[in-house]
Amino acid sequence: MSALTAARLTQAHELGERKFDPEDFRPPLLLPDPSNPSLHQQTLPASTSESSSSLRTTIQSPHPYHESDRQLRSSQNKTRLPDWNEFYKNGLPQEIIVIEDTPEPCPGRPTNETPSYHTIAPSINPPATKKRKFEESLTQPEKPAEQPHAEKSEAKITEPQLLDSRLPEPKPTPQLGSPDPRVNQKRKRTRYQLANGENHNNDAKSLLGTYAEYTGLTKDVKVAKDVAIRIGHTGSRADNKKIDDDDGHYIVVPDADLTSQYKIRKLLGQGTFGKVVQALDTKANQVVAVKIIRSVQKYRDAAKIELRVLQTLRQNDADNKYKCIHLRDCFDFRGHTCLVMNLLDSSIFDYLKANGFVPFPNSHIQSFAKQLLTSIAFVHDLGLIHTDLKPENILLCDATYQTFTYNRTIPSSRTTPSRQAEHRRVLLNPEIRLIDFGSATFSHEYHSSVVSTRHYRAPEIILGLGWSFGCDMWSIGCILVEFFTGDALFQTHDNLEHLALMEAVFDLKIDTELVRKVNRSSSRSNNASSYFKRFKLAYPTPETNRASRRFVKTMKRLEDIIPSKNNSFLKNFLDLLQKIFVYDPARRITAKEALRHPWFQEPVRDDGTEAARIRLERAQMAPQGSHTRL
Repeated sequence: MSALTAARLTQAHELGERKFDPEDFRPPLLLPDPSNPSLHQQTLPASTSESSSSLRTTIQSPHPYHESDRQLRSSQNKTRLPDWNEFYKNGLPQEIIVIEDTPEPCPGRPTNETPSYHTIAPSINPPATKKRKFEESLTQPEKPAEQPHAEKSEAKITEPQLLDSRLPEPKPTPQLGSPDPRVNQKRKRTRYQLANGENHNNDAKSLLGTYAEYTGLTKDVKVAKDVAIRIGHTGSRADNKKIDDDDGHYIVVPDADLTSQYKIRKLLGQGTFGKVVQALDTKANQVVAVKIIRSVQKYRDAAKIELRVLQTLRQNDADNKYKCIHLRDCFDFRGHTCLVMNLLDSSIFDYLKANGFVPFPNSHIQSFAKQLLTSIAFVHDLGLIHTDLKPENILLCDATYQTFTYNRTIPSSRTTPSRQAEHRRVLLNPEIRLIDFGSATFSHEYHSSVVSTRHYRAPEIILGLGWSFGCDMWSIGCILVEFFTGDALFQTHDNLEHLALMEAVFDLKIDTELVRKVNRSSSRSNNASSYFKRFKLAYPTPETNRASRRFVKTMKRLEDIIPSKNNSFLKNFLDLLQKIFVYDPARRITAKEALRHPWFQEPVRDDGTEAARIRLERAQMAPQGSHTRL
């Protein structure tokens, strides 16, 4: 802001309601050079007569002024004097717009200016030289809020492959100092201020999307029977070529036919069960995902159970309000059971990995939790237990992201040296789907003794006490902490060490009553009683190595992982986690109870809500009739 403008605005506020004296807002004093008045001028702010006098005694002209010059200047000043009483007849300004008056760069001088946004292809990932800084007041409550307008931004938007639309470019932002037709208009809403008196909580909800409120099933559960699997016609692949490898996995060949309806495009992933490929449904002209089960009998039998589970999900939620993956088709192809589903984007684990394991914004953690708990509440009401909840089994609907400035220490579950990150990718849309029901079990049917991936395994499974719906809730708790820190909470492969890590993090010994149950149920197949001595965890043992002892010792308490002091959002988040991380599954919070927790009513504004705002703005600017994914 120029000195003249600053002086005028300051005086305007000091003068209040009294009438304005033109001398108070005198125009600049022009001191022309007598040798060439048209080329050389000096501008002096003359806000008051006193300051003008002092300035005139300090700055001396190299030549005396002629009387004619003084008279000419006086007459010019009189013609330019504004009527300030008329100018301020409606009162003092309610809003001050600061305009940067930095001089223009010299002609021919290189400039570092970049567009506010630009789009790049997935294969190109150059480092951004300027990043947009936004307020992140909740992840690091002790860090002063950054000013959003302090920096320009360069956003990196990557389009997931095979998306049939691109986000449109935003309207160009007016350069500071340039004429803007909106300057004299009253702003209808500011950045986080909504019309109609809506509060910040509704603001965040509207930006991140509205998801179905789960209140329970209103109709009787329809449990599917065995699903009939049609035999698919073999395609053009020559019969003399090898179809499977030695382990029974289907050998994926791009552009090969998978029956006459599906054409393989590429391999997406592989696991113990088989492979997942991207394929084109030639009848529907849509790209889909096909899970090709290994041609081994035990995996084919397991696929029949998964088909039954998927069919049950679809029969009880035809509109897919509850975010579980749905079955489109199934068939048998050359001894391989094939399950066809909608093609989604990357898993949350893959996204975290590509993001350098930098955690998600708090608004996205809250959104993920709401969707995941809704899915699990629905699954549990169907009498199903997922048993394998983990970030790898949660897929993003759209992994398009924007890069934001981060510049902070990453939260950690350990006291070892913390990680730092300058930037992080923030999803424009946090919508997810729960997948992989290959291990799902009906509550009234046979339960295997060990389920869940190690890092997300509940204590009752480790202790051999049996398991039910509560084991899914424990896994969700581990996942939410991982979203907050970027790393898995319990990184171990040993039962005793795993239990020791739990006691260290929760700062609480395992319940004596649970230990009694362990002692009563111990057998040759379950030696969990050896983990305890006098009803206390026998860790460390003489055989425990130094690395394990050190690893357990470096674990932070949950209260230190989630620093909730003076932050109601994190305080409620911590409270929800403490209700999930209860050793006794009978006292652990259920999914439906968790959905009613006050944490989900906490307003939050951060990079996640800002990214969602950008997404919605671009959707509004998209040409009418174009397809933009929200």
